[in-house]
Amino acid sequence: MKKRALAAIILAMSLFAAGCGEEGGNESSQPIQLAPQPVVSATPTPEPVSTPEATPEQTGQANQVITERVTKDGMIQSYLTGEWIDEEIGNRRPIAVSIPNQKSCLPHYGITNAGIIYQVPLRDNLTRLFCIFEDFDDLDRIGPVRSIRDYMVYTGLEHDAIICHWGSAYYANDMLNSPEVDNISQATTGISKPTSVAFDRYERGGKYNSTDSAYMFINGLMKGVETRGYSWDYDDTFEPKFLFAADGSRATYDDAPSATKIWPGEKGNYNTVGAYFEYDPTTNKYEYSEYGSPLRDEHSNTTLQVDNVVLQVCYGEERDDHGYLIMEMHRDHEHPGNGDGKLFFFTNGKVVEGYWERKEGNDKPAKYYDADGNELVFNQGKTFICQIWDKWEDYIKYE
Repeated sequence: MKKRALAAIILAMSLFAAGCGEEGGNESSQPIQLAPQPVVSATPTPEPVSTPEATPEQTGQANQVITERVTKDGMIQSYLTGEWIDEEIGNRRPIAVSIPNQKSCLPHYGITNAGIIYQVPLRDNLTRLFCIFEDFDDLDRIGPVRSIRDYMVYTGLEHDAIICHWGSAYYANDMLNSPEVDNISQATTGISKPTSVAFDRYERGGKYNSTDSAYMFINGLMKGVETRGYSWDYDDTFEPKFLFAADGSRATYDDAPSATKIWPGEKGNYNTVGAYFEYDPTTNKYEYSEYGSPLRDEHSNTTLQVDNVVLQVCYGEERDDHGYLIMEMHRDHEHPGNGDGKLFFFTNGKVVEGYWERKEGNDKPAKYYDADGNELVFNQGKTFICQIWDKWEDYIKYE
């Protein structure tokens, strides 16, 4: 059911120019390798300790991290956020949902329930959100939802997630149709086993087009997972993506430069949506805005605020005449290929520059390191990851 055979499938798929349609043509690619160009980091990452028990808050860098989850009074530490959640939820595989962020589709419904929010480029003038949810029991629906790309599927596999989307996914169909990827997909061209019970139109009122009324309903999702025979249990090979500071300890990165305003791109696809983060030192959170306003959740009636922000620079190429992309989701800095694998990590109002790598297969996550190769410590809470097409790397800005 899981991912072990996926590398062979991807190896057999070749890149070619596609025809017409919203999603382009049918292709994928063998992962392209990147080489790192680590930049100077002002702060060393602390050495992990063996216990996740709480300790007094430190004045400098976190000196204690969660190395193994524990349960207490029916609660467990989340793989996605490091925070205490209901044990049943914390032991359940997450779902990964493709959510559009064109201005016409706002506001989103349920997005603040996501533990991790990815924003990915689709082409020069468009991005899409890809949200990882473990806590969705209080939602009746999530959306709107749209189509997916193959590099988004790779990202979902980092979290052993059940991958959910609605729309033509020509480039991702071979992956979605393989037995190695658990997916909940609406019936569209190329999807061999659709799960339409999970999706429906929702009448929003106002001037919304048909694609902006496409939603995934949680009751239908649960029925679909049962029908498809997917397990809610994490695979035995699962590896958590983040290293979190333990309770009572905080990664402050005192010696790193301050950065309280973040622009993922002043030109290109991120500039098109006006993506922007601003840090609030009273809450230690970053509020995300696009199109000139904080992103609001129609369900919670709150804005999207996160505790960590990552700008992950990825090698990319245009794969057809429509400008749709192929993006690098694998790299090994010891065996360089394309790109340099830079990243910019923001937490506690600080920025640490380093690199990322994902070299052990599709069922392993990308990991984040400072320039000296120490794994970065994330503060507990939500994380927003912007995958940056390296074409626009020079237009990243923070202050």
